[in-house]
Amino acid sequence: MQQVDPKWLQAGLVLVCERCFKERIPEEDPEIAARIGDFHLRNWLKERLKADGRWGPIRAISTSCMDVCARGRVTVCIEPKHGETVVMIVDPIVDREEVYRAIVEKLDVSPPPTA
Repeated sequence: MQQVDPKWLQAGLVLVCERCFKERIPEEDPEIAARIGDFHLRNWLKERLKADGRWGPIRAISTSCMDVCARGRVTVCIEPKHGETVVMIVDPIVDREEVYRAIVEKLDVSPPPTA
């Protein structure tokens, strides 16, 4: 066994339920699935974190079911290095900016200064 020190240990992880996107919403709420289209919250968060210089210390990853389900919503868990875990059920389109703000606030990582 080899112990490692990944960058995301600096701040924390954001877990996004993959099952919500791939199975639950399309099966239970096809009209919501049509509205969401090919948008994927985890991918959007990753690109936004990269654009803001926060990717690395914060990592957004897909998970399987976290057993916190709500129709037409996606479960997101913010798991900080220090502090309390936050679990939210969100509309992946409407709530995405609010989710991003919660991540930045909870994980408290400032982007590196630009040169």
